Amino acid sequence: MGFFTALLSFALTIGILVTVHEYGHYWVAKKFNVKILRFSVGFGKVIKSFKRGETEFTLCAIPLGGYVKMLDENEANVADSEKHRAFNRQSVYKRFAIVLAGPVANFLLAILLYTLIFIIGVNGIKPIVGSVTDSGFFDQAGLQAGDELLSINNALTPSISEFSNQFIQTNDAQPLIIQARSKLSNLKTSTLNLKGDFLANPEQGLDQYLGFKFSTPKLPAIIDQVMVDSAASKAGLRSQDEVLSANDQSISTWQDFVIVIQARPIKPIKLLIRRNTKNLTLTLTPELINNSPKVGVSVVMPQDYLKDWQVLIQKEPIDAFLSAGSKVYRLTLLNLKMIKKMIIGEASIDQISGPVSIANYAQKSAEIGLIPFLSFLALISIGLGLLNLLPIPLLDGGHLFFYTIEIIKGSPVNESIQQVFAKFGLFVILSLTFVALYNDLIRLL
Repeated sequence: MGFFTALLSFALTIGILVTVHEYGHYWVAKKFNVKILRFSVGFGKVIKSFKRGETEFTLCAIPLGGYVKMLDENEANVADSEKHRAFNRQSVYKRFAIVLAGPVANFLLAILLYTLIFIIGVNGIKPIVGSVTDSGFFDQAGLQAGDELLSINNALTPSISEFSNQFIQTNDAQPLIIQARSKLSNLKTSTLNLKGDFLANPEQGLDQYLGFKFSTPKLPAIIDQVMVDSAASKAGLRSQDEVLSANDQSISTWQDFVIVIQARPIKPIKLLIRRNTKNLTLTLTPELINNSPKVGVSVVMPQDYLKDWQVLIQKEPIDAFLSAGSKVYRLTLLNLKMIKKMIIGEASIDQISGPVSIANYAQKSAEIGLIPFLSFLALISIGLGLLNLLPIPLLDGGHLFFYTIEIIKGSPVNESIQQVFAKFGLFVILSLTFVALYNDLIRLL
């Protein structure tokens, strides 16, 4: 079931992004009266097709892209009566606009998605410091457990997610100014003099890099549901059991229990539990599922336990649109920064993801809810738009690069030179595809 959900989520994600991208090309080409022969979502065998006017619209079997086929004398003979509608007969400025419209459509989609997200509202957890590592950046800046992090360089950070996003987008600024509110409600300003580059190794986690942990609501270690045929079910655990200790280590919160489970995959754990009024001893052996220890239980969540921790981030339409535009701009710069670091070797290419990872993230975000899926869709849309703007032949950016040279020199780039660069572009694209698929395989293993 998980495979089909991931496949459906991936197809939906790619289908939306490709359709929007290609519609950008299509819309501008139609405005310039260029004849569109085919609008295709996907490649390969045609699953569904219909014709509207002079254009054939198709849905194909391989959901890894799409294309808009325009009338072009470089691809087929064109009747004299239609030559004025051929793509190759358009001015370089019109060709530039048609090609640029695809990536622009992806950026506009991201802005619209974030606008919708901000209007609907996003629930988050307040960014409150739980603990501080000795000699870490937070400790050096005087931040303490219980401090609520209000802003970074005057950009408000009402939730953990917003704090993380703002830090990632502004961590190049030196020094970094954080405003916080202490447990006694006193306002304080702290300066972080960062060393090293977080983006060079983002896998370490923001909290590990800065030397602190976020405070989270403490849940008692009381089991809500036990999955059938799970490790917990085999151990004899039942709903409403309270975990008192694990391997003689006292358990006071659900997080304590999770930490023990994660530390002992496939190893027996002696549990002391309270069931009704009696204490029982059970042996639980976590199972390794997708390289992660699982026991198959959920936690009892008391009603309103998040009341004092939760914050709703919601904006009026105009403010939402402006905030969305600003967010897309900052995320675009962040993506460019990451690409630059990978090119010069300051960041690992392990961060490149392929279709398997995208399908996995699409499935997980869709299962969590509408807002996480829309956020994921916006992020991928930005990535797709930016990828297509890279000056790599065969991509939109490669065509734009040649058109820019044509504008400067007043004539098209020599066809033989374009063919040489096209072969280079194919090599780059195949290399990136190999790296992405390799990374996907490593993550699966």
